[in-house]
Amino acid sequence: MANKEETAEFDIQEIGIQDEIPLKGNFISNNVQKNLKQILIIIGIVVIAIIGMVIYNKSNESKELEASVALSRVMTYYENGDYDKALSGDKNKLVRGNAVIGLKEIVDQYGSTENGEVAAIYAGNALVAKKDYVTAADYFRKGLGSESVDVVISSNAGLAICEESKNENSASAEHFEKAANLSKQPSLQAKYYLYAAMNFEKIGNKEKAEKLYREIIKLNIAEYETEAKCGLTRLGMIIE
Repeated sequence: MANKEETAEFDIQEIGIQDEIPLKGNFISNNVQKNLKQILIIIGIVVIAIIGMVIYNKSNESKELEASVALSRVMTYYENGDYDKALSGDKNKLVRGNAVIGLKEIVDQYGSTENGEVAAIYAGNALVAKKDYVTAADYFRKGLGSESVDVVISSNAGLAICEESKNENSASAEHFEKAANLSKQPSLQAKYYLYAAMNFEKIGNKEKAEKLYREIIKLNIAEYETEAKCGLTRLGMIIE
């Protein structure tokens, strides 16, 4: 995640320096002498602010790197389907003297970083695999306000799965549709529109379901186009 540095512009009139400062030999204008202490204080504040910003940015970069390393170490367990260790870590496995920490701890320690947000997505997925939809939803919600569009898409899709598991079809449809609208990949758009349409169909919202089924057909993704046409047939709609 990119760090944004803010810069501030100061009007020198505001700190007591008026017009040009006449310097002749050791002569300093009475105006500058009068305001010298104030000027130095303000310069000091600006310097401290700049130092603080640099430290903050370096700290963020350090946390991002630490989160990335921790995530890479635990992913082996996730990819192998060992979701318990993926979530909780492996204290018996040391890498460079450090135990492998789990996705939950990565989120706790580095949740404000982009890699921490990604860890929350993986934690949610692991919990879905364990059918713990309630806890999974908590992790997916963490990414809804992310600056990363990919994280927001995955968070909405994950949350939709959790809601569908509880037969909350209206909420599920809305989150699937949000995921589709945010995605730039036609295949993902078609996939999420299909899931959204099917949930709208379940709650009897035929108008919304039809609209999304037709959107899928426009995307021309064969895998989902057939399903969309079947959906329109179930709704008794004409397929153009």
